Amino acid sequence: MYYYNSAYTTYNYAAGALGILVVAVVLTALLLVLVLPKQKDGHLPAFFQLLYDLFTPKALMIEKLLQVLYVFLNCLTVLFGIAIFFNGFFAGFGRIVLGLVILVVGPVLLRVIHELLLLAVMQVKATREINQKLDRLTGAAPAGSRAAQGTETEAQTPPAPPAGPMVHCTHCGTWYREGAGRCPVCGTQLQKRADNP
Repeated sequence: MYYYNSAYTTYNYAAGALGILVVAVVLTALLLVLVLPKQKDGHLPAFFQLLYDLFTPKALMIEKLLQVLYVFLNCLTVLFGIAIFFNGFFAGFGRIVLGLVILVVGPVLLRVIHELLLLAVMQVKATREINQKLDRLTGAAPAGSRAAQGTETEAQTPPAPPAGPMVHCTHCGTWYREGAGRCPVCGTQLQKRADNP
């Protein structure tokens, strides 16, 4: 009797897990086809726009999560070091030294790891910002929009760069063609040279 109940319960769990898996696959397919294409952004009802924004983040959340994790681990390390340090008065001199090492080295090590992770996040953010500015300055349509897709008869040729000598942006240091009139990275207006009226 007990064996029968156990087998029946296992069968129910397996059937339930399979049902959940099938529903998840169907929902994923529906979201990818009906809600998440780029051209749907801004043209959806409120609930579906909320789903679009949820699954297509425009800002990075990992930076905030790294900060929370960094503060938590620092607090944990300091408290752990203090506990071991004071335990050393009863357990021996080695524990006192270990507590001091944890108090000094722990936060420094956590800071180095945190900064290395932040460098990777900052690299991704800088790349995204440069791409957005270049898209705005060149007038490029977002990938996936109808203007970007074009028609089959249109030739997909990139715009020719403006002619002229190379100039140096005084704000961000980028080299670009003088004919552009402004820096393609930071948008600083080109200063007229004295020898060029």
